Amino acid sequence: MKETEETNARKGKKRGFAERFGGIPVLLLALAGILLLLFGGGLTDLFEKQGAAKEDPAAYRLSLERELASLCAEVKGVGRVTVMITLAEGERTAYSGSKVASVTPPAVLGAAIVCDGGGDAATRAELVRLVSALLGIGSNRVTVSERRR
Repeated sequence: MKETEETNARKGKKRGFAERFGGIPVLLLALAGILLLLFGGGLTDLFEKQGAAKEDPAAYRLSLERELASLCAEVKGVGRVTVMITLAEGERTAYSGSKVASVTPPAVLGAAIVCDGGGDAATRAELVRLVSALLGIGSNRVTVSERRR
């Protein structure tokens, strides 16, 4: 390794970041860091929402609706937004022996969005794709309608 470093130094070659610091593991860490920056606090938010679901499913639903409405309002062509989400009843609890292994919040069954701009086919399609991906539900479970004037 030292010969290669010395040879590269003599030839004026600089080693790349990944070569200097260990290759693939460093790249994976860098990618994880970038994802964390992009989705800042996403895991914390998820755990807080799951905790809220355990305490009060209605508060969990309202939190999801607020966040979804806020995001939908950022889509080009969308004005005022109202969102309603339907949840399955109750949370799911997985047991390992006699201990609780995990508690999953109620599953999202569907979403309805009423907004300015919802009458435009392209805007409606974009919102359906967005909501479907975010909530992990099929596009047949998302409806978008134009707000009445």
